[in-house]
Amino acid sequence: MPIFRVVVASMCLAVISSAAAALAAEKDKADPSAASFDPVEQFEHIGIWTPDKQPEERFVAATKVWVTDFQKHPYGVEWLRSDRPFKGSNPHIAFRVESIEQAAAAAKGLKCVSQPFDAGIARVAFFQTADGVSVEFMEYPQGSANQSGRKFQFDHIGLITTEKKPNETFVAATKVWVTDIAAHPYRVEWLRFEPDTPVKSPVRDQPHVAFRVDSIAAAAQGLKVLIEPFDAGIAKVGFYQTADGAVVEFMEYYPKQ
Repeated sequence: MPIFRVVVASMCLAVISSAAAALAAEKDKADPSAASFDPVEQFEHIGIWTPDKQPEERFVAATKVWVTDFQKHPYGVEWLRSDRPFKGSNPHIAFRVESIEQAAAAAKGLKCVSQPFDAGIARVAFFQTADGVSVEFMEYPQGSANQSGRKFQFDHIGLITTEKKPNETFVAATKVWVTDIAAHPYRVEWLRFEPDTPVKSPVRDQPHVAFRVDSIAAAAQGLKVLIEPFDAGIAKVGFYQTADGAVVEFMEYYPKQ
């Protein structure tokens, strides 16, 4: 196992190092806008591990993992399952990029977890942020990027933690400490619940994906209500559950003063 880790780490280092050299060589002729990264526009999916078989799974031979088609999921959820013992949801957030190597080289504080590999629909690689978030970059073949037709604008994913995070804010209505979504480069919100929080499972113990909407009532039609809309400070928010068990948050932002 130690030898395997050294090999993977060396491969990751080689990927990022070669990308950094390529970026430096093309710095003068590159389009400045091409290097920009927009997590809202480039969001692809949230990946969540499950012990249960899902309809229409497909097998990714490179990782020996069964995955669902997030492009068909209205909220961009990918369920992952393996034959190994289940160790929790261990979520990741995925973004489409034009070049994995260039995106990794331009990013700050990313630790390489896997070298790029063929996942069938795209070339992908996994990284980890300094605060422990698992991030996937997806490089689609030219002209075949995901066109999911998702109805709502992505806002963030929420991850549960028991550790105090820098610059937490307390939400009195749900007795939870949350981090600043806008301050995270990949729009991740950490949630740390107080022991006496009124929030129950699955919101309390599962990751969620959030979308910005004009009307929570309209967006939530047909979904199971988990938490009725309430004032979260920056917006009115409500939590809901899809038919396949995913937790979704809808956010009505207040007009800026």
